[in-house]
Amino acid sequence: MKIGLTGGIGCGKSTVVQLFAESGWRTVETDAVVRDCLATDVEVHTALRGRWGASVFDAQGAVDRKAIAVRVFTDTDELAWLEALLHPIVRSAWEAAIAKAPEANWLVEIPLLFEKRLETEFDLIVCVTSPPEIVERRMVRRGYSGDEIKQRRHRQMPLEEKARRANCVISNAGSLEFLKQQTKRLIAQT
Repeated sequence: MKIGLTGGIGCGKSTVVQLFAESGWRTVETDAVVRDCLATDVEVHTALRGRWGASVFDAQGAVDRKAIAVRVFTDTDELAWLEALLHPIVRSAWEAAIAKAPEANWLVEIPLLFEKRLETEFDLIVCVTSPPEIVERRMVRRGYSGDEIKQRRHRQMPLEEKARRANCVISNAGSLEFLKQQTKRLIAQT
């Protein structure tokens, strides 16, 4: 079984991934793959320097993800360029992981699953939702401003549309225990 997991920013996808992993599923978090690429991939660093120069690197030479976010979430062309650079790497990573153990149950977290038309790659699509006010509180606690939250939401398909397209919806509108119960029920049914 291959499940594609999507949802909005700050909706609790990582918690659902963790619960699947604890139940013995193999998991891939594409956000983590992106973070790893930005931290360690020399070719990605070369491309970033070629496009934006030193302005997206800190004093130690590490990629400054906030500086990149400022560029891409305010400029559609820059976002398209970054996605064209990173998305093939990310897709190759999750495809390679699955290819190594195709008999296993897999959960692949892809925030832009519908936007990138990846639904046909999976047996089941699950969307994690959460009310906007709860998401905002979570994201502010993580250090995001109201403008940064809006910019990220604006670059994604509306959460209601993702939920409508998904085969299954997990609501993260209540307690952590409520989220766990729904996730465990889904795992038991798959």
